[in-house]
Amino acid sequence: MNPTTIVHLAEGAHMEMETTQIAGIDDTLRKTSGDLAEGASLVIHEKIMTTGDQKATTDFVVDLNGEGCSANVVSRSAAKDVSRQEFISRINGNCACAGHTECDAIIMDHACVLASPQLTANSVDASLIHEAAIGKIAGEQLIKLMTLGLTEKEAEDQIVNGFLA
Repeated sequence: MNPTTIVHLAEGAHMEMETTQIAGIDDTLRKTSGDLAEGASLVIHEKIMTTGDQKATTDFVVDLNGEGCSANVVSRSAAKDVSRQEFISRINGNCACAGHTECDAIIMDHACVLASPQLTANSVDASLIHEAAIGKIAGEQLIKLMTLGLTEKEAEDQIVNGFLA
């Protein structure tokens, strides 16, 4: 399964997109590209969970071409077992525009997560931000849920489910 999505947003257009992959797919490459005209806005929310030896790659490319356009690309993911995830996000600010890309991931067991946010400002009036955070579940979160009667596995599952919600 390797879907490709191409988005062309005309002047003043708005689009929100949500993608979800919760286990079940062994290997996927999801490509999304977009170009935005004046005043257009694009919001993308992605949720991914990989388990076993699954591999998930996401590749976003957004060209901000029109004055006052904006893009917000957000990924939340959890990687378990020996799975591998790669998040690639490129936002090109070609005018007075706003772009934001963010990747937050929980890594467990022997999994691997690679986050590659890239921003290119081709205009002094482009305002571009990227954030990436990868980490394990905090011990105090597990302890708190375990004191409420959950097993460690149940506590981990609740934390991951809440993170991806």
